[in-house]
Amino acid sequence: MKKLRPNPMAQANIFSMLSYWWLNDFFAAGSKRPLQDSDMLELDASNTSSEITKKLERNWNKEVERYKHTKTRKPSLFRAVRMTYRRELVVCGVLVLFEESLRTAIPVLTAYLIKYFENQDIPVWHAYAYAAGISVMTILLGILHHQLFYRAQRIGWHMRASTCALMYKKTLRLSQKSLKDTTTGQIVNLGATDVLHFDAFFIYFNYLWLVPLQRIVVGILLWQEFGIAILAGIGVLVLFMILQIFNGRIFGKLRAMTAVLTDERIRLMNEVITGIRLIKMNSWEKSFAKLVSKVRRKEVIRILLSSSIRAMNYSVYVCQGKILTFIIFLLYVLLGGGISASKIFLLIGLSYVMGFTGKAFALAFELMSLINVSMARIQKYLLMDEFSEIQTCFQPKSNEEYFVEFKNFSGKWELNEDTKERPEITLKCINVRVEAGKLLAVIGPVGAGKSSFLSAILGELPALTGKALVHGRISYSNQLPWVFSGTVRENILFGHEFDKDHYDEVIKACCLRKDLNLLTDGDLTLIGERGVTLSGGQKARVSLARAAYKKNANICLLDNPLSAVDTRVAGHIFKHCICELMKDKVRVLVTHQLQLLENVDEILIFKEGRVCDRGTYIELQANGVDFAALLNEKNENKIENATEKESTHRKSNTTSPTKLRKSSLNLSQVSNISKNSFTEMLDETQEESIEENTRKEAREQGRIGGNVYLEYFRVATNTLTLILFFIVVIASHALYILNDWWLSEWATSYENYTAFSTTQNSPFNLSVLYSGSGIVNSRSKFLNLSTSTILGQREEFNSHFYLKVYAVLCVSMILAVVLRTNMNLYICVTSGIHMHKKMFQAILRAPIRFFDTNPSGRILNRFSKDMGQIDELLPIAFMDFLWIFGLIIGVVILTLVINYLVIVIVIPLIICFMWLRSYYLRTSRDIKRLEGTYRSPVFSLLSSTLEGLPTVRAFGVQSEFENKFHEFQDLHSASWFLFLVGSRWFGLRLDLISATFVSTVTFFSVIGASFLNLNPGEIGLILTYTTSLVNIFQWGVRQSAEVENLMTSVERVQQYYRIPPEPVEENPDKKPPESWPKHGSIKFENVSFSYYNGGPDVLRNVDFEIRPKEKIGVVGRTGAGKSSLISALFRLAELTNGEIYIDGVPITPLGLQDLRKALSIIPQDPILFTGTMRRNIDPFNQYLDEDLWNALEQVQLKELVSSLPMKLDTELGESGSNLSVGQRQLVCLGRAVLNKSKILLIDEATANVDIRTDQLIQTTIREKFEQCTVVTIAHRINTIIDSDKILVLDEGQVKEYDEPRALLCQENSHFTEMVKSIGLSEESVGILANNHV
Repeated sequence: MKKLRPNPMAQANIFSMLSYWWLNDFFAAGSKRPLQDSDMLELDASNTSSEITKKLERNWNKEVERYKHTKTRKPSLFRAVRMTYRRELVVCGVLVLFEESLRTAIPVLTAYLIKYFENQDIPVWHAYAYAAGISVMTILLGILHHQLFYRAQRIGWHMRASTCALMYKKTLRLSQKSLKDTTTGQIVNLGATDVLHFDAFFIYFNYLWLVPLQRIVVGILLWQEFGIAILAGIGVLVLFMILQIFNGRIFGKLRAMTAVLTDERIRLMNEVITGIRLIKMNSWEKSFAKLVSKVRRKEVIRILLSSSIRAMNYSVYVCQGKILTFIIFLLYVLLGGGISASKIFLLIGLSYVMGFTGKAFALAFELMSLINVSMARIQKYLLMDEFSEIQTCFQPKSNEEYFVEFKNFSGKWELNEDTKERPEITLKCINVRVEAGKLLAVIGPVGAGKSSFLSAILGELPALTGKALVHGRISYSNQLPWVFSGTVRENILFGHEFDKDHYDEVIKACCLRKDLNLLTDGDLTLIGERGVTLSGGQKARVSLARAAYKKNANICLLDNPLSAVDTRVAGHIFKHCICELMKDKVRVLVTHQLQLLENVDEILIFKEGRVCDRGTYIELQANGVDFAALLNEKNENKIENATEKESTHRKSNTTSPTKLRKSSLNLSQVSNISKNSFTEMLDETQEESIEENTRKEAREQGRIGGNVYLEYFRVATNTLTLILFFIVVIASHALYILNDWWLSEWATSYENYTAFSTTQNSPFNLSVLYSGSGIVNSRSKFLNLSTSTILGQREEFNSHFYLKVYAVLCVSMILAVVLRTNMNLYICVTSGIHMHKKMFQAILRAPIRFFDTNPSGRILNRFSKDMGQIDELLPIAFMDFLWIFGLIIGVVILTLVINYLVIVIVIPLIICFMWLRSYYLRTSRDIKRLEGTYRSPVFSLLSSTLEGLPTVRAFGVQSEFENKFHEFQDLHSASWFLFLVGSRWFGLRLDLISATFVSTVTFFSVIGASFLNLNPGEIGLILTYTTSLVNIFQWGVRQSAEVENLMTSVERVQQYYRIPPEPVEENPDKKPPESWPKHGSIKFENVSFSYYNGGPDVLRNVDFEIRPKEKIGVVGRTGAGKSSLISALFRLAELTNGEIYIDGVPITPLGLQDLRKALSIIPQDPILFTGTMRRNIDPFNQYLDEDLWNALEQVQLKELVSSLPMKLDTELGESGSNLSVGQRQLVCLGRAVLNKSKILLIDEATANVDIRTDQLIQTTIREKFEQCTVVTIAHRINTIIDSDKILVLDEGQVKEYDEPRALLCQENSHFTEMVKSIGLSEESVGILANNHV
């Protein structure tokens, strides 16, 4: 883990803790320079991910165990959380009770202070005592509030982090059945979006019981003033509470529906990111854009409905106090009650308090609904089936006791309740025992059950009958090599201590020494996510080296590890690694390389899940097993791969074995998996070397630019709508304040009327009014219509006039508020909709290099967490900020108009506030950006773990990966901790500014009432509004900071707008002919090609020509440029020199869609998508069923698909996980058969199928594509030996290009040397040459 600064909180005294004084130095540093990772503060033990997870896990396990024993009460994650944090919740409950008691007491003291101005008989010291009480309470309220918020948010943070860690630990234990029932997108969404609300929930949780209690207390207080009229108000409050509960439940249901759609969208995005090469080369961008847009449209409908409910709840919060006041006064006046300023402003003040807590109550219910949905989804995930580890014995007494044994074992991948899903390949009645020192080879056709056999040994395949015994520790090399983000050495050591001698021995045995010498930093070179910096052969050998390095392993399971390397290398690895280095271990080798079978101890031949034959090579031949049927001829076994795989995922600077490997690799956000949680093998120098090669996630610095805000609103709506919106905002605030001002006028007029009615009806007396201090004043400005009507006659006070105006103001205010809240949320949500669309379009148009340099977790983070904040958190935060900001301005203006003396303190406070906000934001922006940056590695690790889960479990390094997850979470938590305490530091200082303002206004009102001619109504108005600032000022300013912090998500999304796109999809000026390509000729003319601007050329001065309908085989060593040839043809990057012509048309000026639609590709990596078999063969429903069945028959899959319950409509698992790797490759071949293109490119597409299937496929290709040009990169020479021509590449240059016969007849040709390297004699080479005359 990174070295962080010591946390000064641990040394803070009580004063420093209450005032957050210990943070001053941190903010001082943040104000002077941008914050760096090393500026973050260490977490104390109670806040670390491992500690908080242990507590929750302990209580969750109790729930699970209780259910196992009683079978009555299902496990509840919410109960586990409640038990984990019950003490902290009680403390928060006590704090919130004290806080709301103080908040309720302030309006009562304010009413008593107003009574002083109404009654001149009250001693003046009472007024000063009330003013002092108000001042002290505002200060105490601020201190209590921020202690409460920190503690409540800390519980939410712990709950979120511990739940995520619990889910990650569950991920490591999921059975294969469970993995098929979920998707990467869903798991990412659970950890990114569903836990978002945990942080805020406990802030409002206690209001669920506190609000009803507060309503009773307030009802008692108001009953004393308004009597029975208060019952109407109580009825309104009850209606509001019922409405909020009802809305909360509807909101919860909508959230549940939205979460399902978000899962689907994230799953699609994960498929797009994973299969982006295939999507681009097949020109599927628009089709996938439609799929994502369709799901997003459904998601957006739910978000808009949710926003409507939020708008209603917010309108209720804003208008609740006004409606309550109106209803009570209406009934009170109609019943003949007399009003006074103290009564009015007691009611208004308590209404504000109830409005604040009412909002908290509504939020609590809303969050409760969201939490229930999230908890149910997470709980369902935590209760999924887990894989059962095979019985093992780790400490036998002798080598003979290490063994693998199957006794009448039958097993299958379990079905879901949905019978439409097909069962996995089943193993039937397997009886086999493999002892230490023995090498067992497992062979058979595609889909025979070979990999399932290894899965059974690993415990991944559940047993139906019989048993599997595994005595010993396992090491495992997967068929699809898995590497994680880190160095080559970290991938090989995989958590074990570094033993240089053993390490060097493994490197040599796995033929990796030359490759490591070519890499920039040798074995300390970083390899990115999915191993994008390595070729396919290198990844396979790194995976094998990992299995070989594990010294304490007694059992080695090797799933086709030699398919990706040439025969010379395969022979070296087989001899030195499998037969020598692993000679004392139990070895199970799945292979298609049948030439090795003579050297194994025993052979198992699988067919349809059964062992159809077994024995040594000689015994099987003696028993009449026809290896020739699998292999055709023995020599063809030897005519094996003379080339090594080169990954199409190659990074732009990893293609040339000399120059290109030396170029610096700028990978993003890669993780060093060994520093703490694995081993301490790297010294400081090595760590620095690693860091230099790591390019971190792009992070802006400084304040959020105005253009970010402009772009946010610009994509939402037009200028006219925005102007109208801000007019409505201003009108709603004006009407809001006018409501209370009119009540103030009403109270003043009524008091003047009662004063006149008690005096003689004389001109002098009728002109006398009372000032606010009780002193007689004949210059009152409040001689209005009602008071003047009593001149000369004693008429009744005209309450109906005031009531009608008040009703009009109330209704107008409600309509304005409802309109503004709906417009606000509509604008924000619409902006999020368009931002997602623009970002997704930018991603689809991004060049391949972008995906090679950005882990999928980082990209998914933009679409999950950032878009979740933009869709859900930003609209409500912006609405809150806009409302409170307008209210604060209104209060200050109103106060200055009534009591201009306050300006003495207002100006310094405004200056102090502006400075403090600027000072705080300089640091908080960096904190929020750090938090966003450190969120990504968590998702990247999760995604990587899911890809390599069988390997992780086979090596037993779950605890190391858990530690790595905790390490990443702690880094994120360190930034989140700073955000929490930083917000409290800022909020407390704002509350002190607010308290200073309240105290000043209160004392100035007492002091200046007489000479400012203030009446009780005016004093009540400004005191009520200023004391309300205690509730809203710091929250409003904090919301402004929160808006700016949330705008970092907008900024991060907008960063993706600026991704430099590929060239245009369509160029109207350079459209190819209608039937192009008609013939299929290809010409490379002096072509040089680089994967990025300024990068090294991976193809150099390539010149050759392919005639129409020719079949070309491409061979070459690692880094020769084979796959780069295909990349150049598809223009995955632009040519640096020369031109490629297809049917005489240069491809550089063409639109990418026109070019790529003209080509077909069968990729090296078999990419399948979640959905039906039909969707995977024909993704966009372009062909008839008859065409699909014909294609399946031609690729040897018709029988398999016919046996499925739903045939073409059978659902496949994520990435085709319920098919073998070979079967996935055949599905990809089926796509190409359907796409009748004149040019077909095959990039080592048969690497994972047996030789017989390979030959059948080659026959299909020759027949189906007889009239097409076919370019084949193959790892088996017999795959391409019958090509019309062979293209030999080396270091990005054409070394040879001629017919196979001509090349084989040249004794010193590169191709002849390759053929000889597999062990054929010169005589055999001559025979081979003659066969192709």
